[in-house]
Amino acid sequence: MTNDLHFLIGDEDDVNGMRLDSALPSLWDGASRTQIAKAISAGRILLNEKRVKPRTIVHTGDTIRLDPTFFAVAPLLPEDISLPVLYEDEDLWIINKPPGLITHPTASVRTHTVVNALLASGRPYSTLLGEERLGIVHRLDAQTSGTLLLAKTDRAAIALQELFRTHEVHKQYVALVEGRWETDGLVVDQPLGRHPTQPQKQAVLPDGREAHSLFVTREACEEASLMDVWITTGRTHQIRVHAAYCKHPVVGDTVYGYRRQRHRFSHHLLHAWKLSFLHPFSHKMIAVTAPFDEEFQRAFALYGFAEPSQDENETEDTK
Repeated sequence: MTNDLHFLIGDEDDVNGMRLDSALPSLWDGASRTQIAKAISAGRILLNEKRVKPRTIVHTGDTIRLDPTFFAVAPLLPEDISLPVLYEDEDLWIINKPPGLITHPTASVRTHTVVNALLASGRPYSTLLGEERLGIVHRLDAQTSGTLLLAKTDRAAIALQELFRTHEVHKQYVALVEGRWETDGLVVDQPLGRHPTQPQKQAVLPDGREAHSLFVTREACEEASLMDVWITTGRTHQIRVHAAYCKHPVVGDTVYGYRRQRHRFSHHLLHAWKLSFLHPFSHKMIAVTAPFDEEFQRAFALYGFAEPSQDENETEDTK
C-alpha cells in the first residue's frame, strides 16, 4: 500500500539481535508493543517482505514494512451515561462508578467508558494525560464499582497524581469472597506482575512489583465472607489476585474465581467503598463513601450479612 511505512535497520538504531515486537517501538512510537505484536501476527508488519512471528530476531540491514491503518482507532464520542456524584468542587470530583463501566478507553474499546461519559457531562476535565485519559488520575477494574476520583484541571491532575504516588490517598474496599475467611488483620505482601502464559491476567510473581493488601473480616459464613480491604499500592487486579492467592477469590470473579458459587451475580462483588485525602488546594480533608448497588444489596441478603453503613466511622466533614 502507498501509505505503508518503511524502516531500514542501521547500526545507529541499536536494535540488532532484538525481537521484532521489541525492536519496532524503538523505531516508531505509533503503537504499543502489544499492538505491534498483533499487527505482526496479522501480517500487517513484514520483515524483509515476509510474514514472520513477533519473536523473530532482527538484524542490521533488515527492512520492516508497516501498514499504519492497522492501528487507526475510532474517535471518542460523548455518551449519555450517568456518573453519580459523591463530591465536587472547581478542581475535582468524585463519582460512584457503576459496575461494568470501563474507566478509560483503549485502542480496541472506544465506547462505554468513564471518558465517554465525561465528554457528555458538560463538566471541565484535565487534558494533561491525553484524550484517552481525560481527567483520569487512577482507575478501577471494569466490574469494580465505587469511588473514582477525576481531575477537572491540569493543576489538579498533577497534584492528585502526586498524592497517589506518595500513598496519601486512602482507599478502603468492601469485598465478598468465597468461603469462610476469618481474620482480624491479614497483610498480603506478594509482588504482582503479568501472568507468564495468560497476558490478560496478573499473578503473584517473585520478580513482580510490590503490592500490599490488608484484609479484615466483617462477617463470615461457610459459603462466603464479607471483608474490609485496604491497599497502599494500586497494582492491576491487586485485591482480586491477592484474595485468590489466599484461596478466597472474590465472589463472581470469572477471571480469578473458582466459579463454584451457589448464587450467580452480574459482576464480581468488589466495591471501592471509601476514599479520603487532604485536598491539595483547600487543605481540607475530603472523605466520601459510595453506596452499594442493587446486586451487592442482593448479595448481603442472600448471605445474611449486614450492609455496611455509609456513615460508619465517618469523622471528617465529607460534603
